[in-house]
Amino acid sequence: MDEVLELLDRTTKRTQKLFEETKETAQRQTSAYEQILQKEGATDVQKLRAFMARMIAYDRLDRLSSQLSLLYSLQIFAFKVKVLEVSVDKIGEQLEKTAGLAKSSEVEDIRKHIDALKILVEAQYESLKEIKEKGKDIPYIF
Repeated sequence: MDEVLELLDRTTKRTQKLFEETKETAQRQTSAYEQILQKEGATDVQKLRAFMARMIAYDRLDRLSSQLSLLYSLQIFAFKVKVLEVSVDKIGEQLEKTAGLAKSSEVEDIRKHIDALKILVEAQYESLKEIKEKGKDIPYIF
């Protein structure tokens, strides 16, 4: 789980950096596209190209923003699973220490559910990586 949290953190930082760079570039480009669209001497083809390029720039920003949102949500979820795992481990230890009680089946059930959550977080992260890899085949996305 620690490895997943670390990978998510690195991926989020890279995506945030890419988003900021893309945002700056898009701002410069969209102002140029707006000038073309406002220009009286521009042909319809030039205006159409400027309009399409502006929409692609906005679409790229929207996709990066959505990806960042998903990464942040996944980070929060993974962190909460990690905290829950640590808490349950401590409860289990306390149960063992007090009065020699054996671990209850409820604590074991909770651990099984936490393991399932960990698998879910890892699967979501792998899916995210796979989507990003497939996105490289489409030139206008990244």
